[in-house]
Amino acid sequence: MIKTIVNYPAKLALTTTEYKPIENVMLPESNGNKPVVAIERSTEQIKAEIKAKFGFVPPFFEPAEQTPQVLENLWQQTLSAYVNNPLPDLFKEKLSAYLSRFCAVPYCMICHSCSLRPLGMSAGQVLELLQSPFPSVIDIDEHLSILAANSRSLAVWPESNSALETSLLYCAIFIAVASEQAEHFRQELRRILGSVNYNHLTIFIAYVKSCLVWMESHPEVSYEADLRAIAHLAPLLEEEPALAEFFHHYRERVRLESQNRAAQLAELTARQHQEEVRQKQAERERLVGQIAQHIHQSLDLREILSTTVSEVRQFLQTERVFIYRFWEDWSGSVVVESVASGWSPILGTTIKDSFFIEAACRKLYQQGRTQAVADIYTAGFSQCHVDFLARLEVRANLVIPIVQGEKLWGLLVANHCSEPRQWQQLEIDLLKQLATQLAIAIQQSELYQQIQTELIERQKSEQKIREQAALLDVATDAIVVQSLNNHIRFWNKSAERLYGWKAAEVINRNAHQLIFQETSLQLQQAQQSVIESGSWQGELSQVTKNGKEIVVSSRWTLIVNFQGQPQSILIVNTDITDKKQLEAQFLQAQRLESIGTLAGGISHDLNNVLTPIITSAQLLLKTQLSVEKQQRLLSIIETSAKRGAALVKQVLSFARGVEGKHTILELKHLLLEIQHVVKETFPKSIEVEFDMSPEVCAVSGDITQLHQVLMNLVVNARDAMPNGGILSLRAENIFIDENYARMNLDATVGSYSVITVADTGIGMKSEVLLRIFEPFFTTKEQGKGTGLGLSTVIGIIKSHGGFVTVESAVGKGTKFRVFLPTVLASPASPSLNQELLQGHGELILVVDDEAPIREITKTSLEKSNYRVLTASDGLEAIAVYLQHKDEISAVLMDMMMPEMDGLTTIRVLKQINPRVLMIAASGLTDSSQYNSAVGTDVQAFLPKPYTLQDLLNKLHTLLKAK
Repeated sequence: MIKTIVNYPAKLALTTTEYKPIENVMLPESNGNKPVVAIERSTEQIKAEIKAKFGFVPPFFEPAEQTPQVLENLWQQTLSAYVNNPLPDLFKEKLSAYLSRFCAVPYCMICHSCSLRPLGMSAGQVLELLQSPFPSVIDIDEHLSILAANSRSLAVWPESNSALETSLLYCAIFIAVASEQAEHFRQELRRILGSVNYNHLTIFIAYVKSCLVWMESHPEVSYEADLRAIAHLAPLLEEEPALAEFFHHYRERVRLESQNRAAQLAELTARQHQEEVRQKQAERERLVGQIAQHIHQSLDLREILSTTVSEVRQFLQTERVFIYRFWEDWSGSVVVESVASGWSPILGTTIKDSFFIEAACRKLYQQGRTQAVADIYTAGFSQCHVDFLARLEVRANLVIPIVQGEKLWGLLVANHCSEPRQWQQLEIDLLKQLATQLAIAIQQSELYQQIQTELIERQKSEQKIREQAALLDVATDAIVVQSLNNHIRFWNKSAERLYGWKAAEVINRNAHQLIFQETSLQLQQAQQSVIESGSWQGELSQVTKNGKEIVVSSRWTLIVNFQGQPQSILIVNTDITDKKQLEAQFLQAQRLESIGTLAGGISHDLNNVLTPIITSAQLLLKTQLSVEKQQRLLSIIETSAKRGAALVKQVLSFARGVEGKHTILELKHLLLEIQHVVKETFPKSIEVEFDMSPEVCAVSGDITQLHQVLMNLVVNARDAMPNGGILSLRAENIFIDENYARMNLDATVGSYSVITVADTGIGMKSEVLLRIFEPFFTTKEQGKGTGLGLSTVIGIIKSHGGFVTVESAVGKGTKFRVFLPTVLASPASPSLNQELLQGHGELILVVDDEAPIREITKTSLEKSNYRVLTASDGLEAIAVYLQHKDEISAVLMDMMMPEMDGLTTIRVLKQINPRVLMIAASGLTDSSQYNSAVGTDVQAFLPKPYTLQDLLNKLHTLLKAK
């Protein structure tokens, strides 16, 4: 019987496997072992290890024996994905034997069938397994239901030959053989098994498929020399003669099953398509019903129109949807739109289309004509019309008329901007239905406006009553309503108690002249902010009737009339004068603490001042000197006295301080004063480096508080360098873009002046770094610090609308960066877009588990002429890279990700392509730490948060070097 089978290898090799070849790459470890370090070994050394593991060297490895590196790779894959894979041996052999049916050569099927015998399976059971038909979609649904019902039991792999193991086996077979159609089942199986067991299973399946491709590439390998076949094939065939018949004719059986499977997959695809159509139809009906209900419930036409375009754009998954309204001369403008990030908004744009000037042409749209253009360049438009649409970034266009009665009111328009698009009939029908609903809403709105005109006086009275009723709810605070030109319209009892003015005395008087000593910059900003954004809050200095200065926490809210136009400003003020006095006392105490830490340096400097004064005075009293020498000594006394007076003046100015007033400050003068104090009072072993950009913009702030911030930082830097070092002070401008702002919640888009205080001291551990801004947290010895310095720093900077970042590593020093908003925009910001380096269509893979960071980075790179692929974790990144590795120019890799972190992913990608360009990104540490861990695997490091300019500069440098 064995001889009969052996005579058929050439015939069996005529068919081809149904698996697509995959790259012969190293699979990641799945069993918790460390990755194998590649060491060059000879073929004999590798074969010795294989023999030690199996007791013989399977012929499977023979084609690789001529190339030790290939043999090494093949053996390491076998170890990690097969030998050391924690799945049960019987399950692995069953799955291998079944999947081997689809191989063009019989080696794998016969050897794995023989492996089942010593694992306890009889010949009849082996034949039953091999003859089992490929599972249908219905079968897999049933198996998944069984597994889902017992999901808690699957934390441990089920027992061999149990019903659960059988269900797992058929699910594994299905996801291994089916392609795109099995994605839903893969996700469901992953959910049931958990990521760990699912990864073990998929890695094993990938290995089996690689082995089948390997054997098809080497049909000369014979199973006769394999000890598994030598030991077990004859007993199997003797026990079950039908196995020999199966081995003879398995190709024909598999061919028929493949036909059935193709029909099943076609059925699955059809079911999926039907489900998608059903879901889209349901979504369409939901959208129409929702907007119809909104029309019945709301009389706000703008809100209805805005909701419609937003919902339609989301349903169509397109870049722009807008409503165009005609005017009397049949020109018109875009009155509402929803546009995707990265595409130009056209809201308010006036457009005059000569087509609609002709009555006959308008009538076509009045009668319901629509326009669905898949590609403007192939639609037969005039070149002028094509150019016009291209300027609006339109590639595909869908236009639906909005007809109110017999009047053409406007157009509902959908633009696909990125590429051509074939509009579906379902989508066209949806927009038609919505256009009908909008016509109803427009008519309803016009009727409403007519009623509003008749009731305008009544509305004014009711509005005043509502204002007064709302004010009574917060009557414990001073409440003022003032007109847009600052005249007081309402003044409650609490305002009378706080300011001393009765309501009758202040109504119609100018609030600014009454309770403010002067119109400050902060007051101007409050008025501008409330008009632009509808609200403002902050602290203001005011005066009462008797001239007493007070500080209030003020909240401003813009009140609009029923037409949506600004009408007045509601102001709620809370007296915080006592609180501010306590804060001032606390800040002064903290300043005195800082002066105490400088006492040694001040004492040393005063001694240096007093020594020449005392010595010169003694010489003048006891020695007969010439007039010239007397004049020289008197000059020394004068110079030293002035130096001492200046030092005392600086200390007194810092100790007393005057807080509360924000003025426009030049940072240069502040930093020069700090530099002078440091040089005069710090040990000489500390070298001071000073770098001030000449274009540093001014900021609005409290000079005493900012002086205190910098003193706290430089004193901490001094304490971190007991043996001396370098203290760096630097100031520069920076423009924070949307990329940076998305990664740092304290930052907003705009221009900042940045002060950097850096030292080369002892540095901090990461756990200390997380707590440094906590009140009363200190690493200093008892009695040498209260732990309030840095909490004071962060409080002051936040009150100035800024934020602080810190970087530190043990033994490498610490760097604080203080960001303060500039009063005027940085000169560099308007030309920022012109300075950005553009790509040349290179494909970049962006890997980050944070969806907002992936999206903004993808959009930014695409606008900078790069193509972008994204992945949310390491496993997805590897899969995407395998599909596009010949196109991808560089990879931007987040280092901290779940499941598979950045370092592991980088190493796997380097095994696939050692020359792949890598940029590592992280918000937790500096590049030196990652360089030591990664070695030469990473070409560049990008600390988070980063600006678009930082990212583009790194990419440009890497790609140019390549």
